[in-house]
Amino acid sequence: MTDLAMHMMDIAQNSIRAGARTIGIDIEERSGDCTLTLRVTDDGKGMSRETVEKLVDPFFTTRDTRRVGLGIPFLKMTCEQAGGGLQIISKEGEGTTIEATYRTDNIDCLPMGDVPGYLSLLLKANPEIAFRFMYRVDEEEFVLDTEELRELGIEWEAAGMLAVIKEYIRENMNAIDHIANG
Repeated sequence: MTDLAMHMMDIAQNSIRAGARTIGIDIEERSGDCTLTLRVTDDGKGMSRETVEKLVDPFFTTRDTRRVGLGIPFLKMTCEQAGGGLQIISKEGEGTTIEATYRTDNIDCLPMGDVPGYLSLLLKANPEIAFRFMYRVDEEEFVLDTEELRELGIEWEAAGMLAVIKEYIRENMNAIDHIANG
């Protein structure tokens, strides 16, 4: 995977396969620490400690359709290449949190990629799941919560709304970047 957005999509799809009804996706950049963190939290079926330990092995997968699982091993590799690390916390019956940290001052730090595009596709394809997306750069923050949209009567899964949601996310992420970077 060549960017952070692709990893975000892969982890979110793992959460969906694990039966998650609520998925939190946080991207947080701390300029003072030179760190970028991608965190995906879900309320899916969770995993045993033994399964969590096996996740970084590319020849381990919980899926029946193939014999390898490369998403988490690639994520771990990209984090470590950029001077960061990967943390996986999971409890059976309660859910999972995957946190990938990158050093932004490292030449191997992945580019952001098309976060608005992938995120809007996740929302459109999974309207039954409650998504909460948070993008933060230092003290500036943007949050998109599908439960809040639902309460406001906004039907993001309606025809034509995918482009609107994608642009809304993009504009707010750009605004945060502009404020944070002066």
